[in-house]
Amino acid sequence: MHDPKDVTAFTIVPPPLRGRRESVRLMAHLRRLFPGYSFKLAAIAPVDAGDRFGIYPVMNFIGADNRSYVCNEPPNWLIGEIRSACHAFGDRRMAA
Repeated sequence: MHDPKDVTAFTIVPPPLRGRRESVRLMAHLRRLFPGYSFKLAAIAPVDAGDRFGIYPVMNFIGADNRSYVCNEPPNWLIGEIRSACHAFGDRRMAA
């Protein structure tokens, strides 16, 4: 169970994908591997160089009192696992 202040949402900035269908497949892949977390693709120019996926935690949330709070920083291993899962998806995509 997550602490209410733990990061549970991530923005993913992928290298160019082949279209909406591939984006939907990537999101399904991540949700299956990381239940309890949510993901959103950002349709912006990649921040990382080359074919790397950018993984950015959403670090704030609005509480029940309508105030903004900063989340606890996610552990490095979690960001690494998400990045690895994205790259595994990308590697399968390139092989197809």
